[in-house]
Amino acid sequence: MKSLFLCTTILGMTIKVALAANAPVTIVSYNVQNLFDTVDDKSNPRDDTYLSKEEKEARGKEHEAVCESYDEKGSHYYKQCIELNWGEESYAKKLATLGAVIRSFPETPDILVLPETENKLVLDDLINKALKGLDYKSVIQLDTSDNEQNRGIDVGIISRLPLKTPPEAITVFPKDKPNPNNCKPTRDIVKAEFEMPDGETMYVFGVHFPSGAAYECRKDAMQVLNDERAKLPEDANIVAAGDFNFTCVDVQNGEFQALARKGRWSYPPEIVGCAAPGSAFYYKDQSWSFLDMIMVSGALRPDRDSNSTWFADLGSFHTVVTHPSQYAQDARNRVRPKRFNPDNNQGASDHWPVLMRFLKRF
Repeated sequence: MKSLFLCTTILGMTIKVALAANAPVTIVSYNVQNLFDTVDDKSNPRDDTYLSKEEKEARGKEHEAVCESYDEKGSHYYKQCIELNWGEESYAKKLATLGAVIRSFPETPDILVLPETENKLVLDDLINKALKGLDYKSVIQLDTSDNEQNRGIDVGIISRLPLKTPPEAITVFPKDKPNPNNCKPTRDIVKAEFEMPDGETMYVFGVHFPSGAAYECRKDAMQVLNDERAKLPEDANIVAAGDFNFTCVDVQNGEFQALARKGRWSYPPEIVGCAAPGSAFYYKDQSWSFLDMIMVSGALRPDRDSNSTWFADLGSFHTVVTHPSQYAQDARNRVRPKRFNPDNNQGASDHWPVLMRFLKRF
């Protein structure tokens, strides 16, 4: 009887491992809108925006001078630096809300790419407090981007999957190498190599490209990503996820598609035009854009010959809007992302997260 019990236990363990190895792996990209702590980082003058009003007033003219040193007086960012009240209550509420949003997903992501994080501390706080118990093991936040130009926000990644090698930061526009389009230093690309449940390797690039009207700078940043992708084996499992900041006009003009083809990327069919759906909403012209995307290498396409044991379910790509903190409504009941507001500690982010599943091929 003891031998039978032992065999049954071993068999049960084997089945459990097999099921885990065959379970889908889910990747989510979620721009978390300025996730800063409340500590003044002396190496990053631009985090002075994210201090309590009490501390700002105590610093007086010194604080005003810091704000004016990197933003024109009267500009949006200058006013935010002077007026924003970012204390422990707002920080704790922001973390709790992000945790509630992520927990509300039908499936919590195995890999979560998080643009707009200040440092590793905020990710440690996120997984140890708001996401406690969800078994996130790997925490990546290299805090390497140029602070003076970048507002001190980088791309972070948390994952249940273990890292196979140390992560890397890839500088997009180095200071010592002038860009032909005068692009300013921007967020580094983060490269991570994860071990999938069956032992295969998955490379993940986390990105946050330049925003606004600077299409040429997004184009140049995309070329940096394409060059890094080209350094990896053609048959490698590769994912690029994050805030690409390509507007719907970039897509309508076919400019994004051309860059994706050049890098041999496949992207979801939902990446079209300026109408809903999308991950971000422009209130001024009432248009939607998938600023946030997930792209994959050819080895992860189900319709290509591949030795990979995984494939990307491109049709599974969608926004994940599952918690009331994520959306606001106007007078006509039109819904859009609800940015976090420190004045009342409501909202979550001005972006919606996007999700894609990866399934076993055989």
